[in-house]
Amino acid sequence: MRNGGVGTISATANVSPAAIRKLYRQWNTADDADNADQQQSKLNVVREVFTSRKFPSMIAALKQAIAIYANDPEWTRVRPPLVELTTEQAKLLAADLKAIGFTMPGIGAKADS
Repeated sequence: MRNGGVGTISATANVSPAAIRKLYRQWNTADDADNADQQQSKLNVVREVFTSRKFPSMIAALKQAIAIYANDPEWTRVRPPLVELTTEQAKLLAADLKAIGFTMPGIGAKADS
């Protein structure tokens, strides 16, 4: 946005919409210029977890996160050519999300699954 953009298309907006919206609202206020950089850095860490090559696809990882936090395994379902995360990959994702302090407000469950 500092370079003239007006918004974003972001897959991680599906799992962290409040943080992205907060950054959008505050990115150019004088008091929050440094804070905006910190917010963006935190969002970058979240994106790095979901785009990790440890997982077959970002979409599968995002859906797995929703399944974990909503305690609803139906969210893990993806359509070909995508593949679901294996049990081990799902555990790794949960651990990675817990390590960065990731939460999904309004969903409820924790990444201890």
